[in-house]
Amino acid sequence: MKKIFFLIFIFTFTNSSYAKERFIPIELWLGIPSTGSNELKFYDVNNKQHGGKLKVSGPIDWKNKVTGKTIKVYERKRGSKVQLFTITNNGQCLGRVWDSRKRKRGVVVAIDNGCKFPLGNWKEGETRDFFSAYNWPKKKSGGSSTSKRTGMKKTLTIKKLGDEKECLTFRWQLTVIGGKRSGKIIDDNDYTYCPNKGFTKLVSRK
Repeated sequence: MKKIFFLIFIFTFTNSSYAKERFIPIELWLGIPSTGSNELKFYDVNNKQHGGKLKVSGPIDWKNKVTGKTIKVYERKRGSKVQLFTITNNGQCLGRVWDSRKRKRGVVVAIDNGCKFPLGNWKEGETRDFFSAYNWPKKKSGGSSTSKRTGMKKTLTIKKLGDEKECLTFRWQLTVIGGKRSGKIIDDNDYTYCPNKGFTKLVSRK
């Protein structure tokens, strides 16, 4: 009989550990105290994170030049780099919609379905894939103007789920879709966010 109770205890403990789940609030990314609500809202914020290297502020209104729609976004600055974030993928992520960094194609006009930070209900050890489109500025080709869209896959894996007091750590991978580099992972990082602090640590795998 004792053996049976022991096996039941081990089975229950193992499954409860495996199924550890929580609602990841937007307040964690913002670096502000959690409201305890399982609802995603745009809270006012203006603070610095990561030892003062990052400045997060908002929300502000931003017009998407591709769709023509105006949405609420947060602005995040690091030096001269500016990125705009909003809630994406039906509340599963906070993702970039615009990035000031210039590449060979210029500065991206808009990003569709970006995913940079997990939101909502996630389990520890869980992995999800998200597919984004990057819209690049028009270029003249043969007398006509053309625009370019490139595809990217974002893969998020929860390494340490954390809670109201402990930090969240997740792995973020960026994979090219289409073209000569299709399937190539070009970014692979571990990010840590802590309650009331926001972003605290980056570990790059590449």
